[in-house]
Amino acid sequence: MDQSREIIEIIANYKGLSIDEVTPARTFEDLGIDSLDAIDIVYEVEEKYGIDVPQDALDLNTAQTVADQIGRAHV
Repeated sequence: MDQSREIIEIIANYKGLSIDEVTPARTFEDLGIDSLDAIDIVYEVEEKYGIDVPQDALDLNTAQTVADQIGRAHV
């Protein structure tokens, strides 16, 4: 499974949404995700991938930007 799909699943599960409601480009705002939700989601991503997301990256606002950040962290 690719990272974008895994991130979509994390977001969907966190917010109780169907997988089809979350797309790589759909913004967190559109999904009803506020800044505290985003912090929780990023924490789940950090735990899953064993990475630390830098504080300045907390402006991540789509599943795709989260997946891109993971890609940079694994380089």
